[in-house]
Amino acid sequence: MFARLIDTTLREGAQAPAPYLSAEQKATIVESLALIGVGEVELGHVVAESSFGNHELATLSEVAVEVGLRRSIWCRARREDIEAAAALAPEVISFALPVSDRHLRGRLGKDRSWALDQLVELTDFARSLGVGYLSVGLEDATRTEVGFLREVSAAADWVGVDRLRIADTVGIAPPGLIASLVGEVAAVYAGEIAVHLHNDFGMATANAIAAIQAGAAWADVSLLGLGERAGISKLEEVAGWLALQTGAPYDLLAAREISEQLADWVGRPVAGHTPVIGPDIFTAESGLHVAGIASDPTTYEPYPPEAVGSVRQLRLGRHSGRAAVAALLPHAGNNLTELTAQVRAAANVRSSSLADHDLNLFRRDSA
Repeated sequence: MFARLIDTTLREGAQAPAPYLSAEQKATIVESLALIGVGEVELGHVVAESSFGNHELATLSEVAVEVGLRRSIWCRARREDIEAAAALAPEVISFALPVSDRHLRGRLGKDRSWALDQLVELTDFARSLGVGYLSVGLEDATRTEVGFLREVSAAADWVGVDRLRIADTVGIAPPGLIASLVGEVAAVYAGEIAVHLHNDFGMATANAIAAIQAGAAWADVSLLGLGERAGISKLEEVAGWLALQTGAPYDLLAAREISEQLADWVGRPVAGHTPVIGPDIFTAESGLHVAGIASDPTTYEPYPPEAVGSVRQLRLGRHSGRAAVAALLPHAGNNLTELTAQVRAAANVRSSSLADHDLNLFRRDSA
C-alpha cells in the first residue's frame, strides 16, 4: 500500500498571507484533488461560533462527496468545536493537541498531565458523538521531550485514536529526526501515523519523504506548499516523487494544472526552476548536459518531461562545446570548430543562450 496524502490547501493554505479564495475556486480545488488522486481533503477549520465559515464547509463537503473524496475537518481541542465538526458528518475529524512544554506551559499555562487528560476526555467525547475516525495532531511534536511524546502516543493507542499526526510546527527538524520520531511513535502506537511538516528551512518535502520511508501512512501537503510563514510540504513535489519513484497512482498533469491556476489566483507566479511544475526545469545549456541528453535523456533527467506536462529545451550558448554543437547542429561537418566559436560569440552578444529557433541561421550555414 502506497503512502497517502492529505491535502490541506483549504485549511493550512488559508493561513498563508495571500488573497482569499472564492467559494468557486475552493470547489475547483476539491474537484482537482480528486483527479490527482489524493487520499483525503482537509476541508477547513471549524469554529463553533463561526456560522459563516461552517456554512462554507458544508458546501465544500457536498462537492467532495460528489467527486468521491474522503473528507476531514480540523478543529481546536475543544468540546464545542468537535461537536460543530461532527455536525458536518465528515469521515475524519482532527483536533490539535499541544504536547511540547513550550506550548503547554508557555502558551496555555498547563502541564503534561492536562494534555493527557484532554486526550482521553476529548477522544471519549468524539466517540459519544458518533465520530468514526479520529485524528489527533500532536502540535510542536518535534520540540517535545521524546519520553513524553511516547507517553502521549501510548495513551492515544490505549484510548483508541485512529491516527496520530506528528507536527513539525516551526519547521526545524531535519529528515533524520522526522524518521526517528515516526519510529518512536510506532513503537508504542498501533494506529496510522501522519506528519504535518513546515518548510521554514526548506526541508518540508524531504521530511515528508523521510517520514513515509520510515513508515508513516499519511503526509499533509498543500498545493504550492501554501501555508503560514514558509508553508508546508508541496503536494506537487511529494506526489511527484511518489509517482515517479515508487509508481504511486498520482496524476501529475492534473497537479500541474491546478497548481498553475492557484498560482494565478493568489498572485504567486511559478518560478521557472520550481521542481516538478516549473516551465524551465527541462531546459539545458551546459555543453556536457546537452550532449548527454541528446544521446540519452536519462543521463541528466530524472524522469521524462511529458510525465509532468513539460517540454525539453536544449540550447547552445557560451558554455557549449563541440559535442553539444554537433548534437544540435548535426550538419556542421568540417566546420564544427568554427561553428562552435560562432555560437559562443552569438550567445555572448545576446547575453543569453540560443533557443532552437535561434539556431536556424547556423543550420542554414552548416547545411
